[in-house]
Amino acid sequence: MQDYAIFTLDPHGMVVSWNAGAERIKGYKADEIIGQNFSRFYLQNDIDQGKPKAELLIAAADGRSETEHWRVRKDGSRFWADVVITAARNSSGTLLGFSEISRDISERKETDAKYRGLLEAAPDAMVVVNQDGEIVLLNVQAEKQFAYRRDELVGQKVKNIIPKGFAERLLADGLRSVEDALAQQIGTGIELTGRRKDGGEFPIEIMLSPLESAEGILVTAAIRDITVRKAAEKHLAQMEGRYRGLLEAAPDAMVVVNKDGEIVLLNVQAEKQFGYRRDELVGQKVKNIIPEGFAERLIADGTRTAAEAVAQQIGTGIELKGRRKYGSEFPIEIMLSPLESSEGILVTAAIRDITERKKAEQHLVKTVLELKRSNDELQQFAYVASHDLQEPLRMVASYTQLLAKRYKGRLDSEADEFIAYAVDGSNRMQGLIQDLLAYSRSGTNGKALREVSSEKALKDALSNLRATIQESGALVTYDSLPAITSDDGQLVQVFQNLVGNAIKYRSAEVPQVHVSATKNGGNDWIFSVRDNGLGIDPQYFERIFVLFQRLHGREQFKGTGIGLTICKKIVERLGGRIWVESQPGEGSNFYFSLPERDGK
Repeated sequence: MQDYAIFTLDPHGMVVSWNAGAERIKGYKADEIIGQNFSRFYLQNDIDQGKPKAELLIAAADGRSETEHWRVRKDGSRFWADVVITAARNSSGTLLGFSEISRDISERKETDAKYRGLLEAAPDAMVVVNQDGEIVLLNVQAEKQFAYRRDELVGQKVKNIIPKGFAERLLADGLRSVEDALAQQIGTGIELTGRRKDGGEFPIEIMLSPLESAEGILVTAAIRDITVRKAAEKHLAQMEGRYRGLLEAAPDAMVVVNKDGEIVLLNVQAEKQFGYRRDELVGQKVKNIIPEGFAERLIADGTRTAAEAVAQQIGTGIELKGRRKYGSEFPIEIMLSPLESSEGILVTAAIRDITERKKAEQHLVKTVLELKRSNDELQQFAYVASHDLQEPLRMVASYTQLLAKRYKGRLDSEADEFIAYAVDGSNRMQGLIQDLLAYSRSGTNGKALREVSSEKALKDALSNLRATIQESGALVTYDSLPAITSDDGQLVQVFQNLVGNAIKYRSAEVPQVHVSATKNGGNDWIFSVRDNGLGIDPQYFERIFVLFQRLHGREQFKGTGIGLTICKKIVERLGGRIWVESQPGEGSNFYFSLPERDGK
C-alpha cells in the first residue's frame, strides 16, 4: 500500500502536525520536526531560489499547489515526490495555514525513464494510451509518422490520430473488465487507418500490449505505416496472373523492385535463399537483403532516365553480396531486366547464390599458388641434392666399400663391425637421398595410403638414428602409438627428422625426447615430439618450415635446412598440419596432426 506523508503548516511554513507516513518517508519523528520550517525538505538550490515560499504563495492564491520535484530526507538522501499543498482559511477568508500530502514516486519516475528509453529505441511509432483514450506518452517515430509535435499530442484523445477502431478496443462493457477487453487484441496485428495533422489518412497496423502503472492499466500501441505494403498488395493482385507463374517457375531467386528500391514481388526461391517469409519482404527496401550495389543501379542521374540506368546493366552478371534474415552474408550474381508497369519501370532481378562457385575459385587460386611454390622448392631441392649431397656421399660410400673389401678379416672384429656400420650407413643415406629426390620430382604423390603402425614407423626412424642416439647418449621414449591410414615410408621420414632435430639442437643437458599421440575432439590424431633442447624464439616459428632456412651457422650445426620443410610437405600431403610450441632455453614441442580415415 502506498505511504503518504500528511502534515500541516502554519501561515509561515512551520510544521504544526506530523503523521506516521511522514515519519516513514522523511525520517523525522514528530518531536524533531514540529516547530521547524518545512523548507528543510527542499534541495539547497531550491531554497536559494525561494521555491518553498513560492509554493506557499501559489497555494494561498489558488487554494492548491500540485508539483513533482526533489525532496530531502533527514539523512540527506533525496527522493522524487508528488506534492499537493492546500491552503486552509476560516469563514471570513483569513489564512489559517496549509496542509501537505506527498508521496515518494522515485521508483515510478525511474521506471518511466527506462520505459521512455525503450520507446525511443523502437523502430515503429509507439503510443501509450490510458483507459480514457488519452495519449500519455509517445516516441519520436510517432511524431514523424503523424506529423505532430509531442506537446501537441500528450493529453489529447487518441481518436485525433486513429479515428476509428482503436479507442473502442479500450472500453469495457458490462460483462468485461478493461483487462479482458484488451486481452482479446494482444499479440494480433490490427489494421486501421491513421490520420496525420494535415488530415491525410494512411493505412496502419497496430500491435497492442498492456502496461500496469500507478494510474491503472495503460495500453502500449506499436504502430507501423503499411502504405507501401498495401500498395504492393494491390499491385501484386494486378500482376498475379501475368507474372506469378513465370517467377515461381524460375530456378533462381526472383525479386521485383520499384524505382524507389522497394520490393513489390518475389518468388519462393527468394524466400528460401534469404530466409524471410514473403510478407516480411514485400514493401521493404531491397537494401535489407542486398545492402550495397543493387539499389544504386536503379537511380538515374541528370542525364539518364531510370530505364536507361537499368538498361546499362541488362544481360550482364553483377556480383554482389546478399544478406539473410539473421545477418549472414553470401556472394550472389544478379541478372537485371526491366519490366514496364502502370507504376513505371520496375526491375526484375534473377539472383543466384554463388557460394560454391566462389569457394571453387578460391580453392583453384590457392592450388595454383601452392603448385608454383612447390615447384620452386623442388627446383632448389633437386639442385642441392644432386650437386651438394650425392657426390660427397658417393665418395664416402666408395671408400668405405673399398675398405670393407680390402681390409675385411685383416683387422680385428671391431674394425670389421665399424666398417660394416659405415658401409650400411652410407648405403642407407644414399637410398634416403634417392627417395627424397624421387619424392620431390613426383610432386605431392607418394605411395598409396594404407593402414600402418605409427609405432613401427617411429621404431624404424630410431633404427636409422641409432648412431646419433648412441653418440649423444640421448634418451628417446614413447607412449603406445596408434595404427593409422598413412604412407609408412613418409611417416618414418617425419619421425626421423623431428627426433633427429631434437637431438641435434640439444642443450648442455643429456637430450631427452618423448613421442606421444592423442585423439583430438574431432577426427584427427595429434602427434607430439617433445625435447629439452635449445628451444626456438616464437618469431621464427614460420621461418623454420621454409626450405633451406636455418637459425644457426653451419659451423655450429651441420645440415641443409630441409628437414622441417620435408616434414611439412609430407604432413600436408597426408591431410594434416604441423606446428611448434617453444621458448628459448625451455625445449620445443613439435606437433603434427593426421586424420583418421578409411584406408580404402
